[in-house]
Amino acid sequence: MRTKSAVFSLGSVARAAALAAMIAAGVPATRAQASAVPVPQVRGPLAHPVTRGIGIWGVTQLGYIAREYLVSGRDNVYAPVSMADALSMSSRNNIRDLAIHSSYTPTLIRRDVRYTTRIVVYLPKSSAKFSGNVVVEINHPAGGGQLIVWSALSGFFTSHGDAYVAIQHPITFGSLRAADPARYGSLYASDPTQLWGMVSQIGALIRSHSAENPLHGYRVRHLYLTGYSYTGVATASYADYYHDSAKLQDGRPIFSGYLPFANSMYVRPLDVPVIRVNTQSDFNSFDGTRNRRQDSNGGRGGRYRLYEVAGASHVNASPRIQPSATPPRSVKMRQPPGLPNFPVKKCLDSFPAGARRNNLPLNYVLEQAFLDMYRWVDDGVPPPRVPFIKTDAKGNALLAQDGNVEGGLRLPQLAVPADTYGVGKGMCFLFGYRVPFSGAKMKALYGTARAYHTAVATAAHRDVTAGLITPAAATAIIRQARHKRF
Repeated sequence: MRTKSAVFSLGSVARAAALAAMIAAGVPATRAQASAVPVPQVRGPLAHPVTRGIGIWGVTQLGYIAREYLVSGRDNVYAPVSMADALSMSSRNNIRDLAIHSSYTPTLIRRDVRYTTRIVVYLPKSSAKFSGNVVVEINHPAGGGQLIVWSALSGFFTSHGDAYVAIQHPITFGSLRAADPARYGSLYASDPTQLWGMVSQIGALIRSHSAENPLHGYRVRHLYLTGYSYTGVATASYADYYHDSAKLQDGRPIFSGYLPFANSMYVRPLDVPVIRVNTQSDFNSFDGTRNRRQDSNGGRGGRYRLYEVAGASHVNASPRIQPSATPPRSVKMRQPPGLPNFPVKKCLDSFPAGARRNNLPLNYVLEQAFLDMYRWVDDGVPPPRVPFIKTDAKGNALLAQDGNVEGGLRLPQLAVPADTYGVGKGMCFLFGYRVPFSGAKMKALYGTARAYHTAVATAAHRDVTAGLITPAAATAIIRQARHKRF
């Protein structure tokens, strides 16, 4: 496969500045005229998905079934717009790609090029237990394809009755073909940018009445696109550049909302809600503070929320929402080309003495983001607003005396701290740590362990009332705090 260079024409400096100001103020970019997206062809379900398929989670114990399909269609090749559709991430200028642009019209390279991709569908055994919500996630290329959001929140989705669809990223096709040529030998894409056509056409398939629809017999009400890190960029890229052309026969958008997590890409005002969640690692990565825009409940700014979670790190030990699906069987996979290598050991060695893994429960915030999205779309109830992380003039996070960042969405671990939560610098920005307070410091702050436990419980219940976490999340946070003795 060969990657083309993206071309953006910004015109004069004055015009670019004016357009950027309009976008920042919430004026939508010019929308492309679009016809209905075609429905692709489907082969499957393939036999024995969990025991023979690669990267497929076990869900039978949760009252779900997993099905694997090959999907074929034809769509266009475009110039790449971000790391998410380039053959090599290192070939992109992320500060430029993730920033506000004057135009979100992709550059067409070739028309009507064939592709065959793979999808994995998780859905309730009984259609009566289906919520009507379908969450779509593009596989993260690391390790041949991973589902980061599903991995964290499978317990939430299955308890809520949601269906989940994983779309294989084209740059992982070679890894799958090499691992199992008999099963995956037909996977093909001419260029990584065909990912966008795959997403649109698979979305159209799931929303269709076709007998080939993997959710045929299930009443689909809404599709949501999500992703974390690299696939968070993919979600934002699709929303910015391809949402307007992703239409059903009646003109409605295929996707009812977007949830891009852990990336600093700007998302323009749309006709559907967008909820972004960033960690302390991500809120200013690639000059991300310039890509913020203010929350909006509608109008020219669209329906939009941006949450910056104080203390959370991009790579973290946040607990999975339980009961979780069973992780896939281990298969040795070839790493796709073009992915960066981070100096993990060097990063961990650079952290302060006594540092432990960052375990701030970010997943409780991600879980709440989906509940907020569903409520916003179904009932018109906007989510709560939360201040941004506080920064200096250069975008660096401001720190309090205890070493924790100021502002942002503050879970009880930050509102009633017993640790200093931090993130790495430079190439280590993805990784985080926590350093527990000494017993003497805890006594100086709270007096007794019981007083500390009471303060955590108060903060947790306050967050539930504010709509920032669920009651179950509050219970888990309180239970964890009670283990703290000093």
